[in-house]
Amino acid sequence: MTSHQQRRHRMQAGTTLVELLVSTTIIGLAVLLLVGAFSSGLLDATLSKRNTAVNAAIEYELEKVGAARYSPSPTPYSECFAVDNNSWPTQVGFTGECPSGASLRADVTVSDVEVGVQVWTVQVTTYPALARVGTPVSVYKVDR
Repeated sequence: MTSHQQRRHRMQAGTTLVELLVSTTIIGLAVLLLVGAFSSGLLDATLSKRNTAVNAAIEYELEKVGAARYSPSPTPYSECFAVDNNSWPTQVGFTGECPSGASLRADVTVSDVEVGVQVWTVQVTTYPALARVGTPVSVYKVDR
């Protein structure tokens, strides 16, 4: 090997600081994109799960109201739902304390529109944070 070839070989041996910085930046951006995509997907899955549970709670309460006999003096109540386990809904006093493990509370109120006509309203809130989820849903009940 000549001295010119040895010098050229020494100059090309190893990586430069610029190459190291560029490769570290590229790897960092790739990791950042992966973490961002994972956290967005996790958030979407959590919100979807909550919204499905809220819709199921509203449908459950509306079916319950529709199946019950007309009462001239109904009382409002709340019902607690556990999203992450298979426990049955627990009825509590209106805006009462839910048992541990509950993550949603459906507050069911009633008001008289006129004689023989009531409006039942279901509002779901997260529990124990007590943040309202969605808009209240109402249904009319008529004494026949």
